Amino acid sequence: MRAAASAAAPYAAVTELDLALGDPRDPGSPYGFAAMARRDAGEAFPRELAERVGPWLRTAFVPAGQGGDLVSLDHTLMLVRAAARRDPAVMPATMFSITAAVCVLAAGSAGQRERVVRLLREGGSVGFALSEAEHGGDLLANSCTAAPASGEDGGGYVLDGEKWLVGLGERCQALLVVARTGRRGPGAFSALLLEGSEVDKARSGIRQRPAGMRGVDFAGFRFEGLPVRADALVGQPGHGLEIAMKAMQVVRTMSTGCSLACADTGLRLAWDFARERRVGGRGADGLPYPRRELATAAALVLAADVAALTAARGAHALPQAQSLWSSVAKRTATDFADEALARCADVLGTRSLLRDGPYAAFDTVRRDNAVVRYIDTSPVANTRLVAAQLARLAGAAGSADDGDGAQDALGRVFDLGAALPEADWDRLRLSGRGGDPVLSRLPAVAAAVRHAVTEGAAAPVADAARIVARTRELECAVGGLLHDVSWRLGGGKDQDGGPPELGHLAERLCLLHTAASCVHLWWACRDRSLFGLPPGDAGWLSPVLTAVLDRAGGRVAPLPDAEARRLMDVVTPLYEENRMFSCAAPHLA
Repeated sequence: MRAAASAAAPYAAVTELDLALGDPRDPGSPYGFAAMARRDAGEAFPRELAERVGPWLRTAFVPAGQGGDLVSLDHTLMLVRAAARRDPAVMPATMFSITAAVCVLAAGSAGQRERVVRLLREGGSVGFALSEAEHGGDLLANSCTAAPASGEDGGGYVLDGEKWLVGLGERCQALLVVARTGRRGPGAFSALLLEGSEVDKARSGIRQRPAGMRGVDFAGFRFEGLPVRADALVGQPGHGLEIAMKAMQVVRTMSTGCSLACADTGLRLAWDFARERRVGGRGADGLPYPRRELATAAALVLAADVAALTAARGAHALPQAQSLWSSVAKRTATDFADEALARCADVLGTRSLLRDGPYAAFDTVRRDNAVVRYIDTSPVANTRLVAAQLARLAGAAGSADDGDGAQDALGRVFDLGAALPEADWDRLRLSGRGGDPVLSRLPAVAAAVRHAVTEGAAAPVADAARIVARTRELECAVGGLLHDVSWRLGGGKDQDGGPPELGHLAERLCLLHTAASCVHLWWACRDRSLFGLPPGDAGWLSPVLTAVLDRAGGRVAPLPDAEARRLMDVVTPLYEENRMFSCAAPHLA
């Protein structure tokens, strides 16, 4: 069990872990970039790395009150990033149990919770069987059934059907199955925890082989009249899908750690190449095109970092907001990591494709990030989750009433030094009510930021002018989006007779919510160091807002020269000092 981080250095354990793993650029290190590329080429499970970091990660999402090592979810997220930057496959290798385990922790019996936590501590894993090949994301069509057992004992279930893409399915010792126990609707599914021989009997022997995370086994299960004990039920009958959907909020937030780790390694490798490459007697990182691409990639990584870290903190202070925040963070992290890696690939050129040499790990992390994009919650499903909440957000537009205690809770989320309440996964909700505090408090916070940068010493004149412009643009964009939602919903059905399509508005909301989170973060931490800068330095804010707002407006463009130069002033020290590309900026090996 890891010691809790101090308030003065909440992520000190991240540095401790990374230093213990050594220099990732060491070609002989079993925990380095070269070892990652070798395992990827051989489709090898990251056994040695997983054994090394497992004690830090296996129960790092389990609240202390339930026997786990959770300090806070943002703390766990940062540990994941430190480990996964050396091989993204180490996250599923050590934490693929998170979905099933959170289901049990939130709704299971005391005995089930105790057995699952003990299994995780011993290095075991719990598979999560929800998806079916025939139905994909259409979960309500799933056909795997758990029928009441008949017989003298008068209890239990009989499982029939198939599940696929179960992470660690070839090696898990327990399996949480979401199966149909009713006729129709979300209440037609229940969750069952299979253990021991029940799991072994159901392995189909069929393995799915993804293009990324190639050493991690994704396997199928086939149930052919498998008897299951009555006490295998997790929670109440008919609540299986609800339990799983709540657990997925935690999983979506944690999965951002893997995307950010991929982007961190990709950006670092591209920067290594640009600095070593000589063109006309100087490093390529000093040339306009590579600098602009690296700056734009870095801006996207910093924005995703803010969305992910604050969503993780929100799971403690504002669990009712996680249905939205976790989806925003997942969408932002995967999209921005994708684009950041694409820009870094353009800097690397053909070396981004080579399987040998000092940059071979780049192609590995790029493919691994593509897996993260679709595992747990796909982009389409994620967009639908956000779109389903647009009506309530539009209905609350203009109101700053988010419920009792929301303002104080929001302050704790964005003040990275503030203490957080202990996590309670049972407090998660399928959807929030009323407005979202990040959006509803934006006008007041943005006005305060503008006053601080123009009337105080928080920013040079040029930075201040850009921040004023960007924050006003953000406010207008949020207001316009919510107006568009109201207009679309007020118009009734689409031309094809179906309900209004809100997907494109949901995608914009994710971007604007991320930009708003950046504004909240600077304001809440104006007396703290962010991104390694002196307290109150706002030099990062305008470039990051520009990158995000451009994409919210449909412009996938590199940063303007002035913004790119400003951001390079911020991130170059992070690269040179081996610090994580994060607002917390912990030191790395």
